[in-house]
Amino acid sequence: MRNHTFHIRMVAVLVAAAVFLSGCHHMMSRHTWKSSLSRMDRMVHPDGMDRTDLQDKMDRMVRSRAKRGWRVSKADRPGYTVAMVEKALRMYDAKGREATIEFYNSPESVDGEWYVFIFDENDELIAHPNPDALGESLYGPMGVDIAGYRHGEVIATATEDGFWVDYIFLNPVSGNQEYKHTWAVRHDGLIFASGWYQVLPTLGLGVSKAEPAEYTVAFVDRALRYYKAHGREATVAHYNTPESVDDAWYIYIFDENDLLIAHANPDLLGMDLKEELGLDSTGYHFGTDMLEATEEGLWIHYVFANPATGEEETKHAWAVRHDGLLIGSGWYE
Repeated sequence: MRNHTFHIRMVAVLVAAAVFLSGCHHMMSRHTWKSSLSRMDRMVHPDGMDRTDLQDKMDRMVRSRAKRGWRVSKADRPGYTVAMVEKALRMYDAKGREATIEFYNSPESVDGEWYVFIFDENDELIAHPNPDALGESLYGPMGVDIAGYRHGEVIATATEDGFWVDYIFLNPVSGNQEYKHTWAVRHDGLIFASGWYQVLPTLGLGVSKAEPAEYTVAFVDRALRYYKAHGREATVAHYNTPESVDDAWYIYIFDENDLLIAHANPDLLGMDLKEELGLDSTGYHFGTDMLEATEEGLWIHYVFANPATGEEETKHAWAVRHDGLLIGSGWYE
């Protein structure tokens, strides 16, 4: 009898231990993820602590917690940003449009470097702690950073699921232009957003066109972020529009068959990089080398027509392989 009782107790202990270990494994799998930072992400986030490129799974988890009212500390800057926006959405649902706009136009709504800003159905700013900014359009000067990136056009496409947009903007606390990571969500026809700032030693005050090589890398990285936020179809459509061109800079995209699917010149679409398109006027078949591009990216130098001058010039192209596509841009001299 004593042995029988002993065996029963041992079984109970083993079962309890198994449940405990299973729970630990479950908690670890929920709170541990593998970073998927790209080459550019590693360059602008050398400490690996941010979330320019946090996985969609983590975005959903963070937002879910914010919705449930979980307390998020400022040490978790992406999480705190999402929580700021979720708080604004709850206020809107509870108190209505007028009261929410009035509050987020007040100094009391500012929390250090965090504040909520709201755009209306016409993409015009209706709530911001800086009253001088009210009425500005996402498609106007406010939507273009000092590096020339039109982040406003991206924010204007925000959905109910929300997404991140990264650009250079003035940090009201430091008074400096810094890298801003903005979380934007569409709700009841309005866009609610907030963001956190990061000082980037590698970018300083941002990359200007006076540094064409760095600007080209940043230009391609923006295209990669656009792809991750909006998907293949929307990205290809965007980079086939004149609005995507920035002086001599434009994005070109080749598909899995090396055919051109996005370019500033629609006459070139459908051409094969392995054929005439990839051959410059000196006889150099740069297309063959460009096809060697990996996720780490590579530079290729060849002669090509500069759309800004109409002249053939030396082009320095930066190409990156992503999701089976070849995405690149370049600068001329």
